[in-house]
Amino acid sequence: MSDDLDSRFGALRAPERVMSWERGRTPNSLCRLGTDVAESLTGLERCVQNILLRFAATTQNYLWAMNADGKILIAVEEIAEFDGIPNTRGYPRRRGHRHPSEDQKLGHPTLVQGGEVRIAGELALDEYGDGVRWVLNANSGRYCRQKPPRKEQVDAVVELFRESGLDVEVDYL
Repeated sequence: MSDDLDSRFGALRAPERVMSWERGRTPNSLCRLGTDVAESLTGLERCVQNILLRFAATTQNYLWAMNADGKILIAVEEIAEFDGIPNTRGYPRRRGHRHPSEDQKLGHPTLVQGGEVRIAGELALDEYGDGVRWVLNANSGRYCRQKPPRKEQVDAVVELFRESGLDVEVDYL
């Protein structure tokens, strides 16, 4: 089974680095992709087609990573804040602008306790045609920068999202 996962999604990759504030941390929103999560994300996509909610929805970034067993883990990209007690909140998408907490977000390694993944990227609601759609990429700076996944591996992940019930577009950049 491991050989099949290796060929379909990529061999396990260690993170290039894990930041000190990420060690031992797990996002509050961490969940595993399944039909229930896909149904919720599809519902969110439907309700934000209205212009009033669209702008709020497109400011949030979601991280995803496939673990060694082929399970996809998803979480809101959260801010790591410290005032004595660790606290996390949603981290807004930057879209070309630096956020004051840029250096204190919980990145992809926190989805898997700093361990290895097969492939990882981002999921976001993005402007698409005259509405918004879920758009997925495999651009994890910690896991995919040195050895980017092949198009076929990204497509295989997209297939898993779609099989779960979430229709996504792909950003191959």
